[in-house]
Amino acid sequence: MKKLIHAVAFTFIIASLSSAAYGTTTTRTSKFPYIVGAVQFPQNKAKVVRDSFQLKIPQDSRALSQMTIAVPQGLTVRNDINLSDQSGQKIAANITVNGRAITIAFLQQVAPGTELKIDLNRVLISGTSNAWLYPVSVRLVGLNADIPVGVFRLRIY
Repeated sequence: MKKLIHAVAFTFIIASLSSAAYGTTTTRTSKFPYIVGAVQFPQNKAKVVRDSFQLKIPQDSRALSQMTIAVPQGLTVRNDINLSDQSGQKIAANITVNGRAITIAFLQQVAPGTELKIDLNRVLISGTSNAWLYPVSVRLVGLNADIPVGVFRLRIY
């Protein structure tokens, strides 16, 4: 009986030392671009910030020709926007900021397999929120419609 109690106790000790959850990356099977991540700098309640996000264009996707970003109420985005790929090389585009919408028309198609980094510099915060939500849609080569690809969310602490 003592051996059984020791065996059960030893099993519980071993089980409690291992992690309760394991994290792994998942491979997206989508053929459409998707938002990888977003960050705000500085990450506090400053009045002027830089909001950045990354957009992944999967290998199976069509090339990207245009992107539209809806600006949340309470924020003002200036036409000070940087675009680059995963290697840091700048991407040329015509950028138009019109009220609550940012339209980015790429001068050359953005090829599948590219990860875009979009920096919205000098964003003015005039409202209050615990989280800013930017809906993003894209236009793929050969399609004449905007396709919603997600919302990037920035939480304010």
